Amino acid sequence: MNATRERPEIRFLTSGDVSAHERAEAERAVRTALADAEGATSVQVTLSVVADASLPRPALAQAVVDLNGRRVRAQAAAPRIDEAIDMLRERLAIRASSSQVS
Repeated sequence: MNATRERPEIRFLTSGDVSAHERAEAERAVRTALADAEGATSVQVTLSVVADASLPRPALAQAVVDLNGRRVRAQAAAPRIDEAIDMLRERLAIRASSSQVS
């Protein structure tokens, strides 16, 4: 891994009750997921929490990454935003690594 390579800025879209701490946690999760990926030029993360207690998974975390000219997308919905962020990290890491193979 080249320690001098630039990491792209992560752009965020949020809706609902999303704290600065949760946003920072999402940034760490995405950076971790992309740690071994080469060629990421843009990253957009969406965090959303719907205030509806009747929904089983009101929290959504989504990332869209431009990786070597390909759009790699991962998302997860969960009862809580921290759970959605954890699942997003796992899914994005898998998709980013499989995108590097081809």
